[in-house]
Amino acid sequence: MMNNKIEFPEDYTSYMNNLRDHEIYSENGYVELFPVSELNQINTEYETEQYVPNFVAVGTNGAGVGILINKENKQFYSIPFVGMDESDAVLLANSFSEFIYKFENEGLEIY
Repeated sequence: MMNNKIEFPEDYTSYMNNLRDHEIYSENGYVELFPVSELNQINTEYETEQYVPNFVAVGTNGAGVGILINKENKQFYSIPFVGMDESDAVLLANSFSEFIYKFENEGLEIY
């Protein structure tokens, strides 16, 4: 179970509450957003608290790379699940809305 609770950004919570399909496709690839109700279990399985304690995994690119929220600044990052280390974090966007927009419209690649 995750020790540090996170207050999720409002745009993320609103989007997830209205989401029917957790998979998003664009010309840039694929993103799966984990259901909010499963985040504790998923983060426990990935051991994010142990390896990247400042982050919470909220999705994946389907190819071994996680999409994570930084607990403090609420920015979105990618981090490979294998060998998960905060030094490998790549900033994707400053907010969830920016992340979705960049993925769907600006060629944001998640690797």
